[in-house]
Amino acid sequence: MTQRFVLLIMAFMIVTGCAKTYDRKAEYIHEEYAPYAGEGTARICGQAYLNVDDGQQHVASGDRVLLAPVTSYTEEAFRVKVKRGRNMVPPDPTAAKFEKHTKTDDEGRFCFTGLPAGEYYVVADIALPTSTKEHRESQLAHAKAAVKADENVYVLVTR
Repeated sequence: MTQRFVLLIMAFMIVTGCAKTYDRKAEYIHEEYAPYAGEGTARICGQAYLNVDDGQQHVASGDRVLLAPVTSYTEEAFRVKVKRGRNMVPPDPTAAKFEKHTKTDDEGRFCFTGLPAGEYYVVADIALPTSTKEHRESQLAHAKAAVKADENVYVLVTR
């Protein structure tokens, strides 16, 4: 009976430990964001989709897409939230001002225009085919894109 109790406690600790919100360690550094201030002349467009269990592609449709400049602050968020799937404390409001958002069309296409030259993370929150109106299930797909002034870059955002 005691061994069973200890195992139950250990399982509870593992489950609740994984659910903890990650406390950011990286700090917002103004100088890293300065090149991304204001309007630019570049575009990042693309298509978002998931490879689902049956080997088919599930194209995003009306799903959210985030664009964020690559900095030490966003690198941590990308590594922890996007790659590992952990919850994080909300971003610094100043950093959040540099994020851009859009939605995919019915074929998973999206476009961000008027961008300053630089390197960006592109993350799509794609609803799974098993989602219902009552319960949305999703996965994050991602890509990294570098763009120069007056350049158009096309990316595939997938997982």
